[in-house]
Amino acid sequence: MLNRFLSFSLVGAGLIGSLAGQGAPRPSDETFQLGLVLKSAREYCRRLERAALDFVCLEEISESVNLSRDGRGGAPATVAPEGSENSGTGSQGGHTSTSRPGTALRFNTGPGAKVSNTYVNDYQFIRRDGKVEEKRVLIEKNGKKANAKTPRPAMMAFNFADILLGPVQLLDERNQEFYAYRLAGKDTVDGHDCWILEVTPRFTGVTRYLGGKIWLGADDSSVVRIEWDPTTFGRYEDILAVAERYKSTPEVRSYSEFGVEKNGLRFPSEDLTEEAYRGADGQLFVRSKTSIVYRGHKFFTVETQTIFK
Repeated sequence: MLNRFLSFSLVGAGLIGSLAGQGAPRPSDETFQLGLVLKSAREYCRRLERAALDFVCLEEISESVNLSRDGRGGAPATVAPEGSENSGTGSQGGHTSTSRPGTALRFNTGPGAKVSNTYVNDYQFIRRDGKVEEKRVLIEKNGKKANAKTPRPAMMAFNFADILLGPVQLLDERNQEFYAYRLAGKDTVDGHDCWILEVTPRFTGVTRYLGGKIWLGADDSSVVRIEWDPTTFGRYEDILAVAERYKSTPEVRSYSEFGVEKNGLRFPSEDLTEEAYRGADGQLFVRSKTSIVYRGHKFFTVETQTIFK
């Protein structure tokens, strides 16, 4: 559209005069539909961002790291950015770059190690007066009941926090200049008819702006699923370095499911990030995997504001 606008600005005065009475060209049906979907999705995200929320659930985490192919040299040591532990979000509740699975890679195991862990947290999410607080209390580790002396778990590969507000980062009108949007078709998820919206950051190498595909309910524009683009994660260059060492192609998948609904808003039910590599022989090697399941939601407050304009 920009090129077309520039070319029109250079047209001679006579042709401009002949077009003056014809009005602006009508947008294509696809552009019009994209505008409607974006408008509705942003209204949903505004309600999500402004809602007063208080709920608890169980957060079941399963993680595994397999460094058997890394040899005696081991994996390159990487350091998680400050504040990327599972401690929650900033004081204003904004979705930050360290709040996605995969935004920081960190392997603390030795060369050739195979490690797996499971954790169960009592998880609480509170949002009041624009401020967000996430609380996690470890109640079980590797099948054994935890107590006050049980060390707080640190994720071996992928960090995560504030999954609930992930859609706001991608759809917030305040960030629209940093993204390109495209309708990628329709689909059905768990019986819900959905639009698939492709979100691409305009800047590469800036981990603040994540990308991916969003499944939006066709009836209410609620966010049903997000498939994240792993190339927009922080430290993705580490994955490329491992792929080169393995002489393989990286196949990283990461998604968030929002399968729990309350008062017109959707809440996380599952989150997964898997780092895998496919060799020339077609075999897939899974190097790390972090899976999170949210269940047993109990809602104390889900209050949304309706804004009239």
